[in-house]
Amino acid sequence: MIMGKADSEPGGAPALLQQRFEAQEDEHRLLNYRRGALLAAIFIALGAGMDWVAFGNPASQSPEGVVGTLFLLRMACSCGLLFVLFLLYRVRSRSRRTLHLLGHLVALIPMVTIQGMLSETGGGGSPYYAGLNLVMVGTVLLLRWRCIDGVISSTLCILGYLAVALNTSTSVQDITIALFFLFVTAAFVCIGLYFYNKLRFAEFCLREEVVSQQEALAENHRKLQNLDEAKTRFFANISHELRTPLTLMLAPIEKMQNFNLVQNDAKVSELVNGMEDNGMRLLRLINDILDLVRMDSGEMPMRPERFRPLTFIDGLGRNLQPMADRKRISLRWEALCGEDTEVFLDRDRLEKVVLNLAVNGLKFTPAGGEVSLSAAVEGGRLILEVEDNGAGMKEDQLDSAFERFWQADTSAAKKHNGVGIGLALVKSLTESMEGTIGIESEYGKGTKFTISVPLLCLPDDSQIAASGPEDPLTQIHNEARIRGALGTADPRRGSTEPFVAVGSSVDGSANKELVLIAEDENGLRRFLKGEIEEMGCGVIEARNGKEGWELARQFEPQLIILDYMMPEMDGITLTQRLRQHDSTSQVPILLVTAAADETPRIQALEAGVSDFLTKPFTTAELRLRVRNLLDRQSYQRELGVINRELRVAVDERDLALEEIKENEARLLQAETLSSLGRMSAGIVHEVNNPMNYVKTALHALRMYADDVAEQERADFEETVADAEEGVNRVIRIVSDLRSFTKGEAVLKEEISLAETVEHARRLLAGELKGITFNAEVPEGHQVGGNGNQLCQVMVNLIQNSAQALEGALDRGIEPWITVSSTQRGDEHMEITVQDNGPGIAAEDLDHVFDPFFTKKEVGAGMGLGLSICHRIIESHHGRIEVESDPGRPTVFRVIIPQPWQEDIDNENPALSAGRPDETASLHETEADTADLQQAWEK
Repeated sequence: MIMGKADSEPGGAPALLQQRFEAQEDEHRLLNYRRGALLAAIFIALGAGMDWVAFGNPASQSPEGVVGTLFLLRMACSCGLLFVLFLLYRVRSRSRRTLHLLGHLVALIPMVTIQGMLSETGGGGSPYYAGLNLVMVGTVLLLRWRCIDGVISSTLCILGYLAVALNTSTSVQDITIALFFLFVTAAFVCIGLYFYNKLRFAEFCLREEVVSQQEALAENHRKLQNLDEAKTRFFANISHELRTPLTLMLAPIEKMQNFNLVQNDAKVSELVNGMEDNGMRLLRLINDILDLVRMDSGEMPMRPERFRPLTFIDGLGRNLQPMADRKRISLRWEALCGEDTEVFLDRDRLEKVVLNLAVNGLKFTPAGGEVSLSAAVEGGRLILEVEDNGAGMKEDQLDSAFERFWQADTSAAKKHNGVGIGLALVKSLTESMEGTIGIESEYGKGTKFTISVPLLCLPDDSQIAASGPEDPLTQIHNEARIRGALGTADPRRGSTEPFVAVGSSVDGSANKELVLIAEDENGLRRFLKGEIEEMGCGVIEARNGKEGWELARQFEPQLIILDYMMPEMDGITLTQRLRQHDSTSQVPILLVTAAADETPRIQALEAGVSDFLTKPFTTAELRLRVRNLLDRQSYQRELGVINRELRVAVDERDLALEEIKENEARLLQAETLSSLGRMSAGIVHEVNNPMNYVKTALHALRMYADDVAEQERADFEETVADAEEGVNRVIRIVSDLRSFTKGEAVLKEEISLAETVEHARRLLAGELKGITFNAEVPEGHQVGGNGNQLCQVMVNLIQNSAQALEGALDRGIEPWITVSSTQRGDEHMEITVQDNGPGIAAEDLDHVFDPFFTKKEVGAGMGLGLSICHRIIESHHGRIEVESDPGRPTVFRVIIPQPWQEDIDNENPALSAGRPDETASLHETEADTADLQQAWEK
C-alpha cells in the first residue's frame, strides 16, 4: 500500500517526501494568499473610478443607478477579501483543508463580484468579462495554486460567465468570443500551474538530496575525527628504549648475512638485506628525532664524510640527465681532479646546493640551451661551478639574487612556478660549511655560480684502526648515520648515490583514482606505491616537497600523501600552499609522520591536513585511511556536480522567466503600436479631404473681405486668419500621422549637413527669436539619405529645444541652442542638438520617442515629433539618443551613416519608385485643392 501511494505521487517520489514538499508549499501559499487578498481588495476598490468614467457620464446612456450598484459590489468584495485576509492572519489552527478553502475564497469573491457586474452592465457582452481573465491569471501570478485548484477556479469562472450570459440574453457572437478568450486563458493557467509545480517539486527534491549528501559527508567527517582522536602518541620519550632493541635486532641480521643459507638463496638474501637497510634507516630516523631539538635551537651539526669529487659530480649529472633530456637541454659535467682524489665534507649539503643551482639552470634555460657542472680541488678548497646560457639577470639585480622570496625576472616567475627561496637556501647551506658563493650573470646570455668550500682534514684510517675496536653499538650507529646521510643501502651492495628521479605509474586510464606520494625516502616511497597500486589507483611520485607542489598543480590528484619532513619544502608548508591554491584546496591530504608530540599535529591540522598515518603502520591501516579519504573526495565531487546542476536549473528557470516577461512587453508594445497605426491611418483618411475643402473655403471667404464693412473688416480678417491657422495646424497633424503610420521611402543622396541645418533654422526663424542659435557644422560633412526627411528631423529637434526654452528670459536665463556634427569612425556622422532648457525627468527618458507621448499642455502638440524623428533615423539605418537631467542641458545625438556612391546608385532607382500610391494621392489632393480655389475665385 505504501509503495502504491508513493508511485502515485509526481515523479514517483516517496510519500514522505511529497508530504514534506506539500507542507513547505503550504507555507509559501499562505503568504501568497495574504498578498493576493490584499492586492485584489485594493484594485477592485480602485476600479470604482473606471465605473464612473464608463457609466457615470450622461453620454454613456447607461441605466440609472448602475454606478452605485457597481460601487456597492466593489465595496462588498473588498470587505470580503479583507475579512479573508483577517482570517489568514488571525486563525491559528489552520489545517490544510482550511488553508485551501481560504485560498479559494480569495479567487471566488472577486469572481462572484465580477459576475454581478456583468449582470448590471449588459450581461455577457459587457467588457467586464475581462475581469474573469484577471482572476484566472492571478491564480498563477499571485496565489501559486496546485494544478487541480487552477482547474476548479477556471471552471467556475467559465460556468459563472455562462450563467450570466444565458440569463441576460447575450448574443451568440458575444458569448462565443468571450468563451474563446476565457477558455484559452484557463488553458494557459492550468498548464502553467502544472509545469510550475513540477519544477518546484524537482527543485525541492534536489535540495533534499543535497542536504542528505551533506549529512552523509558530515557523518564521514565525524568518523575521521574519531579515528584521529584514537591515535596514540608514538616515540614520545622512548628514543633510548627504541635504540637498544633495534640495535640488538640489527646485530643478528648482520650475522645472518654470513650464513650459507642467506648467501646461496637470492630471495632470502634480498629479504635479509631489505631488513637491514630499513633497520638502518629506522635507526637514523630515531637519531634525527634527537637532532631536531638541536636544530630548533640553531645547532645543526655538520655531517662530513669521505667521497670522491669525480663520483659525486658524476652521480649528480646522471641523476639530472633525464630532466635535461625532457627539456631538450644539453647537460655536461666534469671533475677537474684525479680519480683518486678524495675530500671530507658534508655531502648532503653539497648535493642540495648543486641540485638547487642545476635545477634552477635547467628551469630557466630554454630548449636547445646548455647547462654544465664542474668540480675541482684547488688550494684546500672544493670548487663547484654551475653554468647555464639561459635568461640571465641584470647587473642591478645581482645584489638581490640571494634574498629570500626574490626573483630576477617577474615574467620568468610567472612562467616558472616558485617563490624564490632556492638561491637563499643555497647561500645558507654554503655559509653553514664556512664556504662562499659567487654569481656572474649577463642578461639574456646566462648565469654562472661558483661555490668554494674549505676542505676538512681527511681522517687517518691507520690511526683509526690503531685506536682500538669501537663498541659494536657505536659501529652500528655510525654506519646507520653514514648510510642514512647517503640515503642509500649498503655501499657494498650497490651505488652510493641517492635516488632523485621522479616516477609515475599513471597509465592514462581516466577511471583510475590518482594519488600523489611526496616522500624523500626511496624505500618507503616504493612501498607506498606498491600498496596503493594494488588498490587499483594510479600513483605519481615526488622526492621532495617542491616537486610535490609542482606535480599537485599539474595533475590535480584525488589524494595526496605527504611526508612530514622533506627537503626543500616540508609537509606542513606544502599543505599550506596546497590549501591556498584553487585546484588543490579541497584535495584530501594524508600526512605520514613519526612525530610523537602534539605540536606538529596541531600545526598540520591548522595547515589543513585531512588525516595522519603514524610510523610504524600496517598495510591494513594504510589501505583503510586511503580508502576513507578517496571515498570522501568522491562524495565531495558528487556533491559539487549536484550543486552545479542545481545552479544551472535555477539559472535556466530565471532566464526563462525573464524571456517570458520580455516577450510579454514586446507583444504589448507591438499591439499598442499596431492599434495606433490603424487609428492614425483612419484619421488621415477621414480628415485629409475635408480639411482641403475647408482650406479652400477659407481662401474663398477671404476674397469677400472687401465686401465687409470697414469697421468690421479687421475682426473679419482676424477671425479668418485664426481659422486658417487652426486648419493648417490640423493639416500638419495629419501629415505627421501619415509620416508616422506609413513613413516615406528613403531616397539615398548626398546631403550637406550644413545646408540642412541652415534650412531648418530659416524655417524656424520666428520661433528662434530671442534664442542664441549656434551652428557648428563644417561645410564638408555629408550623410546619405532623404534630404527632406533629415530636414524634418532637424526641424523637429530644434523646434523641440525652442519650445523647451520658452520663458527662459523671464527666469533670468540666456537661452541657447547648439547644433554640431563630428566624424565617428570612417562610416558614421554624429549630429548633436543641445539646449540649456529645464531638462527631461529621468522617468520620462525611456518614453520620449514613444508615439503620442507628450508633457505639453492640451492643444500644444500630439507627441509625434520625436517619434517621427526616431522612425526616420531608423529607416536611414542610424540611431537617435538622448541625454538629460533636470537642470542640465539636454543633448540629442543622431548617428547616421555617411553616403557611399555605390549604395546611392544601386538603391535610388528602386527607392524613388517606392510608394506610388501615396505620391499619386498627394498630387491628386493638391490638384483638387487648386481646382476648388480657382472655382471660388471665378
